[in-house]
Amino acid sequence: MAITNNLKKLFQFRLTNADALIYTCPPLTVTTLIALYKINTDAADRTFRLHQVSAGGTSTVSNALYYDEPIATLRTHPRIDTGIVLEPGQTLRGLASVTNTITLTGFGIESVTS
Repeated sequence: MAITNNLKKLFQFRLTNADALIYTCPPLTVTTLIALYKINTDAADRTFRLHQVSAGGTSTVSNALYYDEPIATLRTHPRIDTGIVLEPGQTLRGLASVTNTITLTGFGIESVTS
């Protein structure tokens, strides 16, 4: 059994004010999120939520990674997030306080077993 590590942009997603799927960890893969950029392009402060959800699950307070996290107006907040590991079928889901004001971009490593 061989493992191939692929460093890549995992997602770039413009949040709405409704819970939405951002990323799904593929089969036979373990994904490690290593950088998350949060960008607020609005002229007002906004908040967002990001959840790590088990396969078949839903976004809840208990699986929140960020919950009503503030981002100041017209700002980019990079954050290194070593240790956020997603197993096959797990998802990242999220929403913003106002539609089309916050973009999340994630970079990481997909470790694929073949």
